Amino acid sequence: MTWRKKALFIGFFGVLMGYVLVGYTHVPFHGDEADHLFKSRDFITYFVESDPNALRVRPPVAIDSEEHIRLLTGTTTAYLTGYALWSAGVEKWEWPAPWYYGLDYTWNIENGRRPEEFKLHRARLVTTLLTMLSIPLAANIAYRMGRFDLRRPYLASLVTGFLVATHPVWLLNGRRVMQEAALGTFSLMAVWLALLVMQKPTLLRWIGLSIIAGLCLASKPTGVIAVGAVMGALIISQLGQRFFHTISEIQTLYQSQIRQYARLLGVVFGTAGVYILLTPAIWDAPLDRMHLAGELRLQVLQGQTKASAEAYDSNWAQGVALIQQPFLTDLQYYESPAFEHVLDNEIAKYEQAYLDGWQMSRPVGIIWTGMAAIGLGTLIYYWRYPTTFLALVWTLGTAAALGISVPLAWQRYYLLWSLICCILAGIGLQAIFTLLTNRNSWMSDSHG
Repeated sequence: MTWRKKALFIGFFGVLMGYVLVGYTHVPFHGDEADHLFKSRDFITYFVESDPNALRVRPPVAIDSEEHIRLLTGTTTAYLTGYALWSAGVEKWEWPAPWYYGLDYTWNIENGRRPEEFKLHRARLVTTLLTMLSIPLAANIAYRMGRFDLRRPYLASLVTGFLVATHPVWLLNGRRVMQEAALGTFSLMAVWLALLVMQKPTLLRWIGLSIIAGLCLASKPTGVIAVGAVMGALIISQLGQRFFHTISEIQTLYQSQIRQYARLLGVVFGTAGVYILLTPAIWDAPLDRMHLAGELRLQVLQGQTKASAEAYDSNWAQGVALIQQPFLTDLQYYESPAFEHVLDNEIAKYEQAYLDGWQMSRPVGIIWTGMAAIGLGTLIYYWRYPTTFLALVWTLGTAAALGISVPLAWQRYYLLWSLICCILAGIGLQAIFTLLTNRNSWMSDSHG
């Protein structure tokens, strides 16, 4: 690539990332932001006061208690945003209070449950920076997934970067002080590092994959989807080497089987170690606490499903949601009826400033959905390349996990799938251009 092309790429992605940054203070508020800011106080307990034992959870766990929040939410965002507030001089006793969904918006405002603008924006800057990082990560993943047989290796990355940077749901929830930015970005980073490992399995890359996979698990419980897909694909590709093609860029991952198995095992243990280190809530009995967290999460989901008009009425509806959610649904600013109408002014200002991304018309959404389907078909066709196989396991694993486990149409529960569909759409468009180019070349040769 020439220096001019590099400059154009840097400029293109710089503009996209700048667009994400510009809008972070204008995003309409969400009650969960107060909860996650409240939990971010754990940063002081763990790293400033050096007392992580105070964060252990011991049953019974009361609903909506600090222990309940610690078991149900990840720690990565909490520590990062906690550092942001602490480094700005916010004292522990000045920390924001949690939102109380049992009473309405007015009660929460009157009782100081909405964080002060300075604290909210300071924490949002952290999640926004993570969201900005997701753009080059997703673009590079698309580039690596689309290199095996296509003539325009950069087209998929450019399209993917644009779609991720302008995806309304990702922009909205990635800028907010919630778990989604860390979950999405560290999931992408884990997949990206796994692709690098397949290209050249250096010790540094294995170690990096362990750390990032641990951070992904600690971001949100659903981080297990990307981490499980990556680990599973690496193990399967190692066990079934003879079924996979090799390409010039891949320095065989399989030269020393014993060494590679040892490194794979090391990554699994390293990932678990990072996750446990960052999650004091489970230290007393990791397996028991994780099982308890699963039970509590199921109770919350069941309660949300019973109370929400967005609950699915059939398994078929759950499956169809995978088609609808990435490009065919209107932006959902809140899930709780308590926020109905009270955010209208904030929403209007956000949209009028054109900071809400590309809210597509249905025909345009159908086109991008079709591109994503073509991208998926392309991955299936080339599944015997190791990098493509990893991409396919990640894609199908995410679709299956969300299609089975998500009981209601809440957009932010589908963010991982939406990011993947942006990548698939880029690959699909690239595949079409390659097909047309090959066809035109064949027709020119036949008439020559």
